[in-house]
Formats: sequence, C-alpha cells, structure tokens
Amino acid sequence: MDFEGDLVLRALNIEYHAPAQFDDLLEVFIRVQRIGRTSMTFESQVFRIDDDVLMATVHQTVVLVDLEERKACPIPHELREEIRAFEGDDLEA
Repeated sequence: MDFEGDLVLRALNIEYHAPAQFDDLLEVFIRVQRIGRTSMTFESQVFRIDDDVLMATVHQTVVLVDLEERKACPIPHELREEIRAFEGDDLEA
C-alpha cells in the first residue's frame, strides 16, 4: 500500500522485567494496540524462548507526518481498515 507521509516516533515506553544474557534467544510479539486519527500505538512483548519468561514490554506511539508541511496528517482509510481487519476486536480506536 502506498500513502503519503512518514511515521515519526512520538513516544516510547519500555519496561524491563528480567535481564537478558548475550546468547539468549528472544521472541518479540508486536501488535497495533490503538489507532487514532493521525497516530498509532504499538504494543510489544519480549520473551526469552528457553523458559518463556517475559523480558520486556514496550509501548511505542508513532504519528503520520507530512514532512514538507511539518504537520500530522490523517492515517488513510485503507490502512486503517487493513489494520482493523488484522487486529480484530482488540484494536482500540
């Protein structure tokens, strides 16, 4: 899908629950938690594969920005619908 604008980081919150070691294999789950008019919030969880321990949780908010105008722009309807179809009823609007 092609759309105008770039996703720019607005906020990032990481909470570490357990320390990782150099050779740990990690599995990361990412989903769109919320979609607003101009922004989306992603929710991530990081697990250590060997023992399924939750290592970290992450919330990241990005804003769709028209870089030439230097202002937020609406997320296209088509993109919103694709995300809504993928995430289902858990998506906050």
